[in-house]
Amino acid sequence: MKILITGAAGAVGSTLVKGMGQRHQLRGFDRVEMPDLADSQVGDVADYDALLAAAKGMEAIIHLTGVDSEWEKALSSNFIGTYNMLEAARIQGVRRVAYASRAGVHGPLPEDVMRRVDIPPQPLGYYTISKLFGEHMGYSYSQRHDLEFVAVRIGNFSLKRDQPEHPHHLSHGDAVRVFEQAVVHPGVRYEIVYGVSDSTWPRYDLDHGRRAIGYYPQDKSDWQPEEE
Repeated sequence: MKILITGAAGAVGSTLVKGMGQRHQLRGFDRVEMPDLADSQVGDVADYDALLAAAKGMEAIIHLTGVDSEWEKALSSNFIGTYNMLEAARIQGVRRVAYASRAGVHGPLPEDVMRRVDIPPQPLGYYTISKLFGEHMGYSYSQRHDLEFVAVRIGNFSLKRDQPEHPHHLSHGDAVRVFEQAVVHPGVRYEIVYGVSDSTWPRYDLDHGRRAIGYYPQDKSDWQPEEE
């Protein structure tokens, strides 16, 4: 597939470039240079024209760009940038968008409660609110413009930690698996899935991801809660 990755220079983005580059024709879009990509464009998602040009000829977009900071930066990157991405996808005839949301939309949910997509979110902070904005915008575009949309609620991810150590972690390999499945799995209109690895004490409904997009995590944390 021809896939545009926004935020391709970031932690998740660079991992996807490395893991998917042999199977797909990737184009990167970020505010900094992307030396690992032969096809890349430097720009800001707040610049609609730049994003529109980057989306030309693409079959799918993996939208990773987002900042966790004060309101003004979140407004520009997370709210306006997400709208620009969806509009660019619509105008350029992109079929599928995989959107990086976050597992933290559940806020202060107790640890012993299984996170499921049908549980109402409890967002804390502009960043989390912006991720839910993106999920709802994706739903609107999927219904009004026939744009296929998958929101991947990512758990904790780090370039320094390849394997999961906790139920909330996402390994490097599983990051590639979940985002690749989010753009290639057939028959998807609108879905929300959790981007976390498996665990001996699972806290997320991974069965839904298996059914919805065929995401089968291969990495697993060996973790149990401490006894009180």
